[in-house]
Amino acid sequence: MKAITIAFIGDSITYGYPYGPDYSWVSLLQKKMPCNFEAVNLGINGDSLMDMRRRFKRDVLSCKAACVHILGGANDAWLNSEPMQSQNFVDEMIKECRAAGIKPVIGLPTPLCHSPSGGGSFIPFGVDEMTLWLDQFRKWLKHYASSKSIPVIDYHAAFCLPGTRQGDPAYFYDECHLNHRGNEVMAQVAEKKLKEILNSIN
Repeated sequence: MKAITIAFIGDSITYGYPYGPDYSWVSLLQKKMPCNFEAVNLGINGDSLMDMRRRFKRDVLSCKAACVHILGGANDAWLNSEPMQSQNFVDEMIKECRAAGIKPVIGLPTPLCHSPSGGGSFIPFGVDEMTLWLDQFRKWLKHYASSKSIPVIDYHAAFCLPGTRQGDPAYFYDECHLNHRGNEVMAQVAEKKLKEILNSIN
């Protein structure tokens, strides 16, 4: 089988904060996937979708990736960014992918957690407002991806408490970031979908 590189562009969730890239879900995913799979972690702490768009060509295209996984939005919610601007940045990255012959994959952002098991505090105010922003953004992502025939990986449902939109404390270090258990679940969710995508590329 030919080697396949997937670039993972994102924010601190992709980077692996607070533990670092070696303990991230991207690193765990690498160990679960076939030997011809290479995962490139392009997560940067604090990145908004605008930041990802600005570095997209430099970081993603230089990897010569066959596929790019785009996951962001939490920092846009934190900044209360204009939703249409954030949506446009996603659209522009998708256009860059297709112009370069790269298969895009969109991740739905993880939920926020009100009482993380790690006891950390990252969001001093506005959790409810951020939750609402992210809910609307996920809804748009689903519609957009469907209209463009782009695969979607749902990282939201896997982490919610049953019957709620709130993150399960068992998986969170703070209100936004995953603990080790959460990173493992994230890798499991990604593994199933990405194996299907790899088969379509091969």
